[in-house]
Amino acid sequence: MTREERHKAIVRRRVFVSFCVIVLAAVAALIIYAARAVFTPDGEDKNGSDSGISSMSSQSSDDQQDSSADNSSGSEPDTPSYPDEGPNGLDANYSKLLLVNGEHPLAEDYDYQANLMTIPNEYLNNSWFKQIGGQIDKDVWPYMKAMIDAAWEDGVDLYVWSPYRSYDMQKTLFDNQVSSCKANDPSLTQAEAEAKAATVVARPGTSEHHTGLAADFNMASDSFENTEMYKWMQENAEDYGFVMRYSAEKQPITGVIHESWHYRFVGINNAKEMNRLGMCLEEYLEYLGENS
Repeated sequence: MTREERHKAIVRRRVFVSFCVIVLAAVAALIIYAARAVFTPDGEDKNGSDSGISSMSSQSSDDQQDSSADNSSGSEPDTPSYPDEGPNGLDANYSKLLLVNGEHPLAEDYDYQANLMTIPNEYLNNSWFKQIGGQIDKDVWPYMKAMIDAAWEDGVDLYVWSPYRSYDMQKTLFDNQVSSCKANDPSLTQAEAEAKAATVVARPGTSEHHTGLAADFNMASDSFENTEMYKWMQENAEDYGFVMRYSAEKQPITGVIHESWHYRFVGINNAKEMNRLGMCLEEYLEYLGENS
């Protein structure tokens, strides 16, 4: 074989080898592609991210959000459905939410006598009010009477001690309390004595007693809290639309010391809701969004 023939044979061999390498590479690529097509889940995209898993993950996330929403909505109990009728057929929806306190005095033209009636003496245990005639809002009286009658039926001696008070009567009580504060602490200025007195006896024009919607029961004394009357009121007053107006824990809001004997009519269903929420009247009106 000549030198030229040998060179041509080498070239042909190199071309053949190169061709075989290319064919083998192509076959290998086809095999890899086929294998991926067979064994890769349908949801896998070109970048290798599993859209099926991503979809399930997204669904799981949505489910968790729905579950969280359900749990969130269940974290606070829904407002109960209260009846329209109370004891003795009383209208459970009738309410009186007038706010009267140190920051919300009655208007100067408020008619103190507009809607009052005289409480029968057998429901009073304060001899002074028996003499002058204890009064209460005439629309509230059916609720108060039903409550006292129910207490009597249960063997509890519940009576009205101090109901409606006129402006002049409240002024006398307040002035007396101011004098008492100054006598107990002579260092107090007049303004300081009045501020201290106002936590015990409301300033005239700022007392709920002016409205005929509130009353003290049995006595105006801390000892009331140790009586069967107090226990009965705590368990049953809301059924007749009354709430204990001033508690120790709410004093920063009401500005009045704890008075276990002072109850305010707000309406049966309002009373139940206020007690359920643990709110005083100031908080409840804000909760309702009412402009007091």
